[in-house]
Amino acid sequence: MEVLSRFHVRRALFPALAFALLQATPALCVEPGSGTTFATVGAPLVLAAAGAPASGTEVRPSSKPGGHGHEGGIFIMGVDGMDPVILSRMMARGEMPNMKRLAAEGSYQNLATANPPQSPVAWSNFVTGMNPGGHGIFDFMHRDPQNYAPVSSATRAVGGQAAASRLLGYVIPLSGGDLENNRGGTPWWDILVDAGVDVEVYRIPGNFPTPDSQAKVLDGMGTSDLRGGFGTYTLLTDTAVEKDKPKGDIQFVTVRDLDLDGTPDTVNGILRGPPDQLHLEPGHTPAENEYISTGVTVYIDPDSETAVVEIGGSEVLLQEGEWSDWIELSFDLAPMGMMPVSGTVRLYAKELRPHFQLYISPVNISPADPVMPLSTPEGFAEEIYEQIGFFYTQGMPEEQEALKDGVFSEDDYIKQVGLVQEDTRRILDFALSRFQPGDATFVYFSDIDLQCHMLWRHGDPKYPGAPAHPAFDAVTAKGHTHDIEKFYRDVDLALGQIRERLPAETLLVVMSDHGFQPFTRDVHLNAWLRDNGYLVMKPGKRTGYTFAGDVDWSKTRAFGLGFNGLYLNMKGRESQGIVESSEAGALIRELSQKLEAFRDPLNGEQVVLKVFRSSEIYSGPRVSEGPDMQVGYNKGYGCSDESTLGEITEAVIENNKSRWSGSHLMAPEVVPGVVLMNRSLPGDGYGLTDLTATILSYYGIEKAPGMTGRAIF
Repeated sequence: MEVLSRFHVRRALFPALAFALLQATPALCVEPGSGTTFATVGAPLVLAAAGAPASGTEVRPSSKPGGHGHEGGIFIMGVDGMDPVILSRMMARGEMPNMKRLAAEGSYQNLATANPPQSPVAWSNFVTGMNPGGHGIFDFMHRDPQNYAPVSSATRAVGGQAAASRLLGYVIPLSGGDLENNRGGTPWWDILVDAGVDVEVYRIPGNFPTPDSQAKVLDGMGTSDLRGGFGTYTLLTDTAVEKDKPKGDIQFVTVRDLDLDGTPDTVNGILRGPPDQLHLEPGHTPAENEYISTGVTVYIDPDSETAVVEIGGSEVLLQEGEWSDWIELSFDLAPMGMMPVSGTVRLYAKELRPHFQLYISPVNISPADPVMPLSTPEGFAEEIYEQIGFFYTQGMPEEQEALKDGVFSEDDYIKQVGLVQEDTRRILDFALSRFQPGDATFVYFSDIDLQCHMLWRHGDPKYPGAPAHPAFDAVTAKGHTHDIEKFYRDVDLALGQIRERLPAETLLVVMSDHGFQPFTRDVHLNAWLRDNGYLVMKPGKRTGYTFAGDVDWSKTRAFGLGFNGLYLNMKGRESQGIVESSEAGALIRELSQKLEAFRDPLNGEQVVLKVFRSSEIYSGPRVSEGPDMQVGYNKGYGCSDESTLGEITEAVIENNKSRWSGSHLMAPEVVPGVVLMNRSLPGDGYGLTDLTATILSYYGIEKAPGMTGRAIF
């Protein structure tokens, strides 16, 4: 009875928490494709009953029932961000022998990406077989038509505002405020399961909050951390950090001589876990002191470069430069341990002497006892944990925020990426051990995407001899010029392992959602709209935000929000709209012509390759939810972080000096993905939704209503 009541109280608490964060917090997480932060807070945080299974690291033979459907089955290797130009060059040099062999024995083509080529849009296209007009994901963020502010595209609120009662100083959520996944359409795995196919999907992007499904699906990109955000690290340090507004929880500490032996050797800090929801009113964004925390104490050995870290009841011995294994922590939301919430962290002893820096990863949701669903069925994440031990559950596990903030060096970052790769390979081994003829399995690889974003500035892997990136630094680039190619080779090795273990008759598909380009110039779209008379500031202002009272909406006809989105200030749709529906077509044509004529004053290059009218490129019931136009930037160009979040800056275009130096948020034609199969492809010109139709066709299943792709075979 105690466990049952605890389960239901926790089940009520966390949807309200997620709803409150989403409503109140405009900047929580990071988009793969830019350095921008924005709100993408979690899901209905549904709690599992207490009790963690024993840890294990050895993969046991599969005990699941045999697969059903087509005799051979299908195995899909989804490699985020793999580019055809880089891949082809490396295959020609003999550096990708497994890819080259697969291409020679089967087929290899470019694969058309989504419009816009953003990860949540592209993977939603693949998952549903629809374009954004059908599934409703047009960007990493959408705009709130009431206040012109950015909101997460991942979730939508259902059930009204959260309600709560007060009892003995506690705030007890009662109802409302639930969140659910905003992606529409039917995932291909649900269609296959209904047809009797045994389906397993590992780390699929855009599946959080977790929709109901009978398929075994582990969520990936988009999954929240335990704080309700998307990757807030903690740093205990006695030195200043590089960035003025770092994304992490920076705690300045002093190494003290608490035992009075004459040697400073002790550091004290805290690690913040979930918000203290039992003391927060619905809709309230937690302050710094409104999180459930645990103490961190570090004892530095005076005679060696080692330290003992005490955290959450665990003791960890670390050498300088060493990462710890996973540490499971329990955060108590209620007295006497009545409502424990499990999280996991890894520690990195970046520096012990003469300066001190202890890095603590974001608090991941523990797969041993998930505080909210990480998979369908809910026990699938725990089943994986039982076989392989702890793993990253945070949606983008690479610690790119620490690198952007200057907390990590390139060496630190690549060392941590190696830990993520270890997780991926263990999950791959688990998936292969369970694959049987007739099954359909998808495994996601993040090896390439974030590394192209973060490391492109050191050496352009696509254009040998290209001018140095504006963010290039000879000192930090030393030894890292060809890091990206190394990650390509790692993917090739994984493909070799897959081919060795799959039954020969299996249809093997290797695909990427998009390719990559250098990102050298920041475009401040809202500043361009201001200077061209489409966005009008209030008297005395030239800079500001769309949602902060700085814009004169009675005179503004268009504004930018999101990485590619351009909206008209439509009367009857936006709260202060002025553009009549009869004027929209002419205004869109005018904006398109002027943007496509925009030239970079630095070099005369065309900045915007093409502007796409949403009503012409999308189909389905949700077309009206998206931007009126999608701005397809030329290679090298992209929307600035500031304009993406609705900021109006002084500059219109300037060099991108960010560590986020490669991108794909451009016109779709400049960043195609790839597809390789162990079968010959008839014809060419295929896109992501064609793969969806092909998966269904392989099992003799017709496309679902609204799917736009064509079956390849």
